[in-house]
Amino acid sequence: MNLPGELPAETKGKDRLAVIDVGSNSVRMVVYPARALAAPPLFNEKAMCRLGRGQTPGGELAESAMQMAVETIHRFAHLAEALEVGVIDAVATAAVREAANGAAFLDRILRETGIKVGILDGDEEARLAACGVLAASPGARGLVGDLGGGSLELIHLDPDQTGGVGQRSSLPLGTLKLAAMEMAGPDLDREIDRILAQVDWMPRVKNAELYIVGGAWRSLGRLEMARTRYPLRVLHGYTLPSARVGAMCQLIAGLGLESLRRIEAAPKDRLDSLASAARILGRLLHLSGAEQVVFSDHGLRDGMLYEHLSPNEREVDPLLASCRLTALATARDGENGLGHGKGDGARLTDWLSPLFPNEGHDDSRLRLAAGLLSDIGWRIHPEERPDHAMADVLRAPLIGLDHTQRIKLALAIRFRYTHRSDSHWVKPYERLIEDEDNRWSRHVGQGLRLAHTLSGGVMALLADYRLSLDEDAINLHCKPEQQHQIGEAAYKRLSAMAGGFERAGRIVAE
Repeated sequence: MNLPGELPAETKGKDRLAVIDVGSNSVRMVVYPARALAAPPLFNEKAMCRLGRGQTPGGELAESAMQMAVETIHRFAHLAEALEVGVIDAVATAAVREAANGAAFLDRILRETGIKVGILDGDEEARLAACGVLAASPGARGLVGDLGGGSLELIHLDPDQTGGVGQRSSLPLGTLKLAAMEMAGPDLDREIDRILAQVDWMPRVKNAELYIVGGAWRSLGRLEMARTRYPLRVLHGYTLPSARVGAMCQLIAGLGLESLRRIEAAPKDRLDSLASAARILGRLLHLSGAEQVVFSDHGLRDGMLYEHLSPNEREVDPLLASCRLTALATARDGENGLGHGKGDGARLTDWLSPLFPNEGHDDSRLRLAAGLLSDIGWRIHPEERPDHAMADVLRAPLIGLDHTQRIKLALAIRFRYTHRSDSHWVKPYERLIEDEDNRWSRHVGQGLRLAHTLSGGVMALLADYRLSLDEDAINLHCKPEQQHQIGEAAYKRLSAMAGGFERAGRIVAE
């Protein structure tokens, strides 16, 4: 039986998987250490080959772009061998599938690099992009937009459909295609609207969330983070009101290349596609009626990884799995997230449950995640642990959560190491969440602090104690002969924790 957040046993020791995506703009390889949902990549590199630049409908790929792509894939093949990759899954998308010399190009790749590349049709590309989004954001519903250089895939995330993936469309609206159109201003907007209007099912997804995927759209998100001095730098899960994104798109779409070059935060390898990406997103927001935009770091390549997973592997909670893997990186004995026995995160969560009698599913899941991460700061000097541990959670490759949840989780881990809340470094993050969320973080963190103090990190010892919540007190119950084992530090931390609940802390020997 797998514990919550634990990777299924059958994933361990499997061959590494490399996914190569031969796109219209870039050619990228991602190497996963195992075929497991939350495994962070061992290697992730792209080259901007721009196979689709200047391509006319049904035309040929340029020789210079093909040569660069072949050289890039040759390098990837060499690295995959050095990394002992067992399986390479390579696919090509819009530019290659539409090119007159696409098949010949793939034959050339096979001949010169030994890598066999398959061609994804638009429907399959859309499905895989949606699977990637759902793998990292379980329960997501609404609309997915995946923008590449040669096409735009739109997918309805529909919980009533198998796997959550509903109707989907692939449209000739990539950034490179748009740049090649001899139109501007209102005429170009009308052409985009005409193409988007072909998606006859989109009106049924009105007023939903729009999950956006693709390098150019991610660049827009990072620009907005830089403009507003947003304290988090992890893009995945960044959520903005559609009106704000629409205003940003209108601004960027109207800028020329020289103006974009003067924006320090603008990525240099995306400058020529930012205006087109902004124009497409602006029109999509207008026609879809989306209420919020959610930036996703996960799409096609993650969907391809998902295809290699067993049914059991797909059922793993991505948040809990990614928390366990993050904790493993700093575990005291290398066995698990806490260093003293499998299931310690669940044991901690159960032990603290009496303090959270009316807790909903989302907070219960987040509290288990906090339990899994509750020992990640043990190597750091005690005076540095609170902020350092919080920073680790803010920056960790966690999936299955939004930015509010990430900040709540990070604050909880900070309070696991201190009762103080006077750090100026923390204030920008606290301002991004509600007071109620901040209180939740304090309650969870202080509870974890007490549990680790009582047990010395050996969570099996928590069985000697239990907690109860009264109107005026938090009670720590133990047998009379065990009361002397509680210690001065635990008394202080019980009092500090109870103070956060606006109650007294009380020892009950029974």
